[in-house]
Amino acid sequence: MNSFSDDLLNKMTKMGFTVYEAKSYLGLLKHNPATGYELSKETNVPRSVIYSVLDKLEMMGLVSNIHDKPRRYVPLSPKQMLSKLETDFSTKLMTFSSELLKFNNKPETEGFWNINGYESLMMTCVSLIREAKETIFISGWRREIDRLKEPLLAAKKRGVDIIIFSFTEVSKSLGQVFAYGIDEEKLSSIWDHKMILVTDSSNLIMGPANIDKQEQAIWTQNKAVLTIAINYIILDITLYGQRMKLDISDTVVKLMTTRVDYLDHLIELSIPTEK
Repeated sequence: MNSFSDDLLNKMTKMGFTVYEAKSYLGLLKHNPATGYELSKETNVPRSVIYSVLDKLEMMGLVSNIHDKPRRYVPLSPKQMLSKLETDFSTKLMTFSSELLKFNNKPETEGFWNINGYESLMMTCVSLIREAKETIFISGWRREIDRLKEPLLAAKKRGVDIIIFSFTEVSKSLGQVFAYGIDEEKLSSIWDHKMILVTDSSNLIMGPANIDKQEQAIWTQNKAVLTIAINYIILDITLYGQRMKLDISDTVVKLMTTRVDYLDHLIELSIPTEK
């Protein structure tokens, strides 16, 4: 008789475990130490395969045996198991990434890619934030920014410069925040949720962020569109500064991708001087 839910079992199979592996690990969490025979009865994993499944889990480092006759098994704790899986996946991903980049080392294109649906939008945002090395610029709503809180704090910790604009309330702990603090529910009665994310001035995600609608956002590295998106954020922050009577010039300089000092010099030269 299984003592764990089908939902938990399904989640483990989506992580790459077979059904028998998932049942055996979860069964051991509930009843350990246990022999293969005892575990087979508890989980309904056939006796003909239970020992090969346990051997596989032992090779993965998720199960250990602590007695010889009869052999009894104990599982790695959930926290230790999750940490091991995360480390193993990161190592595999780094190796795969290195080999893939060697296989195709052509320059990145400036194309446009569609992102379908809200969850895909948020997952792509998380991925780009985790990869950011220098800057992250965001214009969005509290709901979406709260979803990005963990990777944003991690980016801030590694020294990434984060600038956020929002009409809604946003935590100041996430970076340099310019937020009016408008109630999100009231704002949603006149506007749809939207998201603009720019990382390292080279990646842009922009589009609607509505949970209940199957909509498309875009992901692009097109420089012209990136400049337009950044200028959009600059305009919102500039208006915020004027309304709140704040000097936001340093922030605007960080956002601008052109040589601001040279631009100031050209403007000074163009202004007629009094004789």
